[in-house]
Amino acid sequence: MELNGTVAVVTGASSGIGLAAMRALLGKGAYVAALARDADRLSHAIESLPPELKRNVTGIPADVRNESAVRFAMDEAVSVYGKIDILLNAAGVSMREKQLVQEIDLAEWNRIMETNLTGTFLMCREALLRMSERNSGYIINILSTAAFQASGGDSIYSASKYGARALTEAMISANRHTGIRVTSISPGAVDTNIWSHKTKPVSAEKKATMLKAEHIADIVLFLISRPPSVHIENITVTPWNR
Repeated sequence: MELNGTVAVVTGASSGIGLAAMRALLGKGAYVAALARDADRLSHAIESLPPELKRNVTGIPADVRNESAVRFAMDEAVSVYGKIDILLNAAGVSMREKQLVQEIDLAEWNRIMETNLTGTFLMCREALLRMSERNSGYIINILSTAAFQASGGDSIYSASKYGARALTEAMISANRHTGIRVTSISPGAVDTNIWSHKTKPVSAEKKATMLKAEHIADIVLFLISRPPSVHIENITVTPWNR
């Protein structure tokens, strides 16, 4: 599979799944508009790429929670590359520690919902507006196994991912007979820097049992290499024999 001439917008591109997917897409010949909240981290991530890949990236610092920033980023991607073929929503945050509903304050609720749900919505809306003009495109949302099974201590995170799952399924239904496909990937625990924000450190032994960001990037490539007549609604991926 080669993606020469394909244009992908990737959020959360400065680390984790977003960075791994950006590398994978570039390796197949795609152009990538790389979005991340932290401009310095985004610049460092792009500079870490091999020269032959780096020239096909445009870094666009953007906070997916901010409506005007999202609109500007998508306009910039189209201005540079002329179109958007793929949107990969990989930006996400998690709870710093397990909390019951009665222990959660509104600021923590908003922090997670604004990125995981509102950010996904804003990116999808702007992508659909542009993809609809060409009746062509592929949106892939990174969800979580928490979008299918909630636990008492992860209520906000699960709520945000359940909401993103509902948004994804609604877009699938609305675009069923168009040239725009929508799919979600729902991983179990993935070894990314999201664990460094936890109140209690996660052991190296536990991280060793997790999925790797590159595993999810491989699934992204698998999805976009399917024929246009093939649609996969969701892929759930978990570690095996752990």
